[in-house]
Amino acid sequence: MSSNIVLDTQALLILYMGEEGSEHVAGLLKQVLDRKIKGYMNVVNLAELYYILGRKSKKVAEEKERNVRSFGVKIVSVKDNALWKEAAMLKANHSLSLADAFAAATAKTLRSKLVTGADPEFDGIDNVQIERVGARR
Repeated sequence: MSSNIVLDTQALLILYMGEEGSEHVAGLLKQVLDRKIKGYMNVVNLAELYYILGRKSKKVAEEKERNVRSFGVKIVSVKDNALWKEAAMLKANHSLSLADAFAAATAKTLRSKLVTGADPEFDGIDNVQIERVGARR
């Protein structure tokens, strides 16, 4: 498994809300910016981040979306049949939100580590390396 990362929405919310684990997420993004590792985020997770932040302020949502991209995080589309089918099967077989299924499928497809919060949503998912940050909610 490579040291490349896929960012789940929760990891970025931890960063942007200044929660426990935010410094670790910032450090990972710095490594992406410095091209020491590659960073990815599925467009479904980017949409999730945007709508969560947009509930309070569209301006903040726009700012944070630009911020994610400014680090060099590659946004992964869902047009790849293998990717969306993997997400669909993860959703069918696990108690995951659709966005979480896309995050896990992206990590699995790209053979990258999934960076997420400490909550147990991804428990029981095989063949995906998971790095949890922050505290359980």
